[in-house]
Amino acid sequence: MEKEIKTQATCHVCGLNHWLDLPDPTPGRSVTTAGRIIDESLGKAQCIGCGFVQRIHAQFLGLADYYEQDYARYYDRPGTAHFHAARYRVFAEWMASVLNSQTPSTILDVGCGQGWTMEAMKALYPQARLEGLEPSHHNSEVARQKGFPVHTCRVSDAAMPQGPYDLVYSNNVLQHTASARSFITSLKAMIGQDGVIVITCPDGSIPNIEILWADQNFSFLPEHLICLCQDIGFGTISWFASPSSASVPPAQMLFLSKTPAAHKSTDVPPANRNEIYQSRCNYLTSFRKIDDHISSRAENCERVFNFGASYWSSVLAAYCPAYWQQVSACLVDYTDHFENGFLDKAVLPLNSIQPTDTDAIVLGTSPRTHHTLNEKLVPSWQQVISWDNFAVQC
Repeated sequence: MEKEIKTQATCHVCGLNHWLDLPDPTPGRSVTTAGRIIDESLGKAQCIGCGFVQRIHAQFLGLADYYEQDYARYYDRPGTAHFHAARYRVFAEWMASVLNSQTPSTILDVGCGQGWTMEAMKALYPQARLEGLEPSHHNSEVARQKGFPVHTCRVSDAAMPQGPYDLVYSNNVLQHTASARSFITSLKAMIGQDGVIVITCPDGSIPNIEILWADQNFSFLPEHLICLCQDIGFGTISWFASPSSASVPPAQMLFLSKTPAAHKSTDVPPANRNEIYQSRCNYLTSFRKIDDHISSRAENCERVFNFGASYWSSVLAAYCPAYWQQVSACLVDYTDHFENGFLDKAVLPLNSIQPTDTDAIVLGTSPRTHHTLNEKLVPSWQQVISWDNFAVQC
């Protein structure tokens, strides 16, 4: 039975301070989206009033210089170019479909990283002037080398660009902020009277990988985004679900403008908060079962290889510690430079290993890929270990 707790932490949506704790996948251990394993529990809870999720039992990582100094690791992983190019192209095309016939001439990417989305947007809007805003010093410089003007700062900094811009967009930044309300309000100040804002973030309606990251402070249901934007006073608030794509976990998009406009949105799905709470609990505790499942199947193997060296591999490293101790190396099937390895493991080309009957390969990728990968690997590998039959979404 869930236990209600009262803390000094206030819900950023409804203002209550009554919470239902969410279980930690591994107590005293969590992981960031940049692939950094930290000695802190995930520490998240669900507001008993509105179902909003906040990380309330640990300090916000962004209060220090995590985003300025440490977030280059987000891109400094084997296969980054292979995966991110496709992912950000999907986001750019999704935004263009929401903008419809609008053709912005001035665009600001808030949280532009190394410029992947700006490159995709430039291909769609070649005449537009694109600028970026990015707190990471290293990532800002990489984006500049691609030819984009980039402001190295946070939205809350005095050096923030003033605009006005025809389009301000922000992909997967909102959940990383100290205050979602303040962040959206700041974006509103950057657009002209006829300008628009497009925000994407993970959809917390169905538990997925987004709730596992320690540097993501919030998990939003669609109703939370609508409520925040209504409070801020936008004339148009339109909500859209993400397109079906293997490159993008469940996500949601907001189209916002200061003035009322005839802009069609999809219906916001209703949420049963009790059911969502239980599904979140099941999702977070499933990693204990996954750890037992993988480590027991690999127990008598001479060598254990992890297939992959990105998002899901870092999740397994953090939340399946017994399994991760068994890993000999990570294997990848793309050609990148990976001399630095991945976390504490070497990274090797898949075709450099001649598997024996006593070797095992564990799928360290999204559960959505397991069926296809299993068919691909089985001819060469006698033991392919998947875990997609557990209570895990993408």
